Amino acid sequence: MLSSLQSEPMGSEAGGNCLSPSLLILDEPAPFGFTPSSRKSSLLTEVTPLLKARGYRVRASGSGGEALEALRRERPELLILGVGAAGDEADLCAAAHDLGIGVLMLVDPSNGFDPQLERLGETDDWFVRGGSPEELAGRVNRLLRRRPRAANNSHTKGLIDSRFSALVVHDLRSPLNVIGLSLRMLEPVLPRDNPEVEEDFRFIDENFRQLERMLTQLGDYARLFEPALALTVSEFSPVRLVRELVENRRAGPDEAGSVVRLDVQPTCPAEAALDQERARMAIDYALINATAAAGPEPVRLTLRGGAEPGRWIIEAAIDRPPPVSVHAVEIRPQVFERICGNAAERRGMDLAITARVSELFGGTARLEVAEGPGTTVVLDWPARIAAFHGPT
Repeated sequence: MLSSLQSEPMGSEAGGNCLSPSLLILDEPAPFGFTPSSRKSSLLTEVTPLLKARGYRVRASGSGGEALEALRRERPELLILGVGAAGDEADLCAAAHDLGIGVLMLVDPSNGFDPQLERLGETDDWFVRGGSPEELAGRVNRLLRRRPRAANNSHTKGLIDSRFSALVVHDLRSPLNVIGLSLRMLEPVLPRDNPEVEEDFRFIDENFRQLERMLTQLGDYARLFEPALALTVSEFSPVRLVRELVENRRAGPDEAGSVVRLDVQPTCPAEAALDQERARMAIDYALINATAAAGPEPVRLTLRGGAEPGRWIIEAAIDRPPPVSVHAVEIRPQVFERICGNAAERRGMDLAITARVSELFGGTARLEVAEGPGTTVVLDWPARIAAFHGPT
C-alpha cells in the first residue's frame, strides 16, 4: 500500500488562516474503573483552552491506537503527548516523523524528571506542565514553523518522480498495447455459446482497462508537478464544460452502466476563467472515484456557487453507505493510499490529481461523509484566476 507525506504549508499565525493548524493530543490513560468519556481530563482541561484561544483546532485521543489511526487518517500539524502516554510514544513518534509531523511532550515535574527525560529522545520539544500559556504557545509555534520550511521543499513535488514515471509509463505501454491488440483479435473468434469463455474474456478485458487507467493516472499525476508547469487560463461556461464531459463519459467504452445525474443550481457561475483542460481533468477524476464507489447507485453531480461571491463548487455525491474505512478528510495532492480509488478506500491517486488541480487553482478538495448514507467529493474553486507559469 502506498504511503504518503503531508506537505502543504500553513499560515504563519494560528488564527490568521481559514484552515488553522490542527493539533492532536494523546491524553493520559484513564484511571482504573473509568473510561475517557466518563472522566474530566486534567490535561485537556489545562491545555485545550490555551491552544484554542490561540486559534488552533484541537482533537483528543484517549489511547495510543486511536491516536495512531488519527495521525494517519487526519494528518494533524502537531502531536502533543500527555504525561501518561508512556509505552505509546515510540510508535507514535515514529509514525509522526514519517508523516512530517512534529511531536511535543508534556512533562509533569511531580513525577520526577529523570524517567521522563529518557522518553524525550524521540520528541521534538517538551513543555513543563503548569508553565505559562505564552511558553506553550511559543513552543507550539516553533514546531509548526519548522514544518513549512521542510515542507516547502516538497510542496511542488508529488510522491513519484516525473522522469521515472515517464519511463514506467512508456515501457509498460508497449506490452500493454500488445495485450490489447491480442484481445481484439481473439474477440471475434471466441465461441459465442460458451458462457465461461465469455466471462473469462470479460474479466481479462476489465483488468486490461484497469492497467490502462493506472498508467494514465501515473502520467497525469507526474505532469501536474513538472517544474515548467503552466496554466492556460481562458473564459468558458462551467455548465457547458461539465455537460460535455458527462456526455463524453456516457459515450466512452469504460463507462457503460455508470449514470451521472447533473444538477445545475441557479447560483452556479455563468462564466469562469480557469484552465479548462485541467478543470475537466479534475472533475473527471472526481467522477471516476465516485463511480468506483457508487456500484449500482447513480452519481449526483451538482454545480453551484459558494457562500462567498466568485466561487464555483462542484459536488460528486453518491447515496450509498460507505464502509467503516472511509472517513471525511481534506483531500491533498501528496496523500493517497492507492492508484485507483475504490469503495473501501477512497484515497486514490485519482483524488490526489483532483486535489492538485484544486491547489493550482487556489481552491480546495475534500471528501465529506454524511451522518446518513452517502459520501460527497467537494471541489471548492475560485471562478476566476490569473494566468500561472512555474511551480506552486
